[in-house]
Amino acid sequence: MASGFGSWHCLVAFFFVLGIGSLSCRAAAASGPYNVSQLRNCNLYEGSWVYDDSYPLYDASNCPFISEGFDCQKNGRPDKDYLKYRWKPTGCDLPRFDGRDFLERQRGKKIMFVGDSLSNNMWQSLACMLHSAVPGSKYFLTEEGKLSNFSIPEYGISVMWLKNGFLVASVAEKIGKVLKLDTINQGNEWKGNDMLIFNTFHWWLHEGESRTWDYFRVGNKTVKDMDHMEAYGIALTTWAKWVDANIDPMKTQVFFQGAAAAHYFGKDWNEPGVRTCQGQTEPVKGSVYPGPTLPGDGIVEKVLSMMEKPAKLLDLTLLTQLRKDGHPSIFAGQGKAFDDCSHWCLAGVPDTWNELLNAVLLQINPVQTKGTGLAPTPQPGVASGPHPGPASSPQPEAAPASSPQPVAGTPPSISSPPVPAPGTTPPSSASPPAPAPGAPASSHEPDAAPQSHHGPKSAGHAVLPAYVGHVLVQLAPVLFLILLL
Repeated sequence: MASGFGSWHCLVAFFFVLGIGSLSCRAAAASGPYNVSQLRNCNLYEGSWVYDDSYPLYDASNCPFISEGFDCQKNGRPDKDYLKYRWKPTGCDLPRFDGRDFLERQRGKKIMFVGDSLSNNMWQSLACMLHSAVPGSKYFLTEEGKLSNFSIPEYGISVMWLKNGFLVASVAEKIGKVLKLDTINQGNEWKGNDMLIFNTFHWWLHEGESRTWDYFRVGNKTVKDMDHMEAYGIALTTWAKWVDANIDPMKTQVFFQGAAAAHYFGKDWNEPGVRTCQGQTEPVKGSVYPGPTLPGDGIVEKVLSMMEKPAKLLDLTLLTQLRKDGHPSIFAGQGKAFDDCSHWCLAGVPDTWNELLNAVLLQINPVQTKGTGLAPTPQPGVASGPHPGPASSPQPEAAPASSPQPVAGTPPSISSPPVPAPGTTPPSSASPPAPAPGAPASSHEPDAAPQSHHGPKSAGHAVLPAYVGHVLVQLAPVLFLILLL
């Protein structure tokens, strides 16, 4: 009898330890493979680029979401060292991105990037980073109007890009295109997301024919022109007021993607004989950029500091200033007549932007909760893994005609060729125009998404079994004790 009683005790102890071990493993998995403590009080944006042969984080040839203009290797770029650099903050190490851990921590969440083609650059990067972490997981890519949506139903996660170059309203009237600096007209699409990453900057620098608007308006006052950085400040203040009035920080995290540098003038990095970024194969050494600050430097920081609701700045300026080698240049799929020194190759520098986003999320909350909403269930007619067409191609963007600071984000007319950088030969008018951002991309797949024998997975179905499994494992010791009694 005693022996049997002891055996029962052993079994109970075994299942109890099993349950505790499960809890411990879940806690470890939630915090991820990161040394979170070293991130505390670390300035992630002061540092330098160091060569690391373990990079890039993914193989661009295996990522079906990269636009032609970002796919430098596919477009024939011969060098690869630009893929091998990682950002090293001065006071800590930037955690290497772990896609599976990110998916677990952001399970069930809706993440939306809102901004111009550099926002698109960052969105495509994150889509590639997540897809490469779970290449066997079913995914969907939908494009409707200005919204592109990448989702992985297994994790209930949706990562979106909503094209909006100014954040404020841009309306077509009889007099022409009017920028309404005190009006938000896309706000309803921003609501209901767990994470928002906003961006706007380069389009505000456009001058002359590269401008995509005709008038500014504040209230009832309409003017043909005004100081562009003053207009930028008014627009950002309008955006900030919208966030303060409409966002619950307990439900939605807000980030602002800082300005990324362009490289059209070699004198900015102490090479006065160099005209553009063409032929650059390595970063600027050190942690100080010798060139000028960006126009309007400090406007974003000032606006963010006055907000009632918190919005975190992803300060990308210095780390992008140092990466003169990271642009597509003549390998943007537009031929050698166009020199793109505004966008960024993928894989490449934007992957670091997402590593920084991940690091800031870890600083805020090392163990994050699951999202409040699940990714929307994909509808028929969307691109689905494993072989959808690429996301919308970015419009080629030109250096400004009259401004000393190069810009990005100009969406040329569909019917007209892109404006080349100063000093370059305009592309042939016979060249096919790039599709507008947000327009449905071409695909080798039929319109209807290929489905499994059981139909497409819904996000809810993907999340529920995980929860059930966790609960059963935790309750196993208790249930066993009840049976003994």
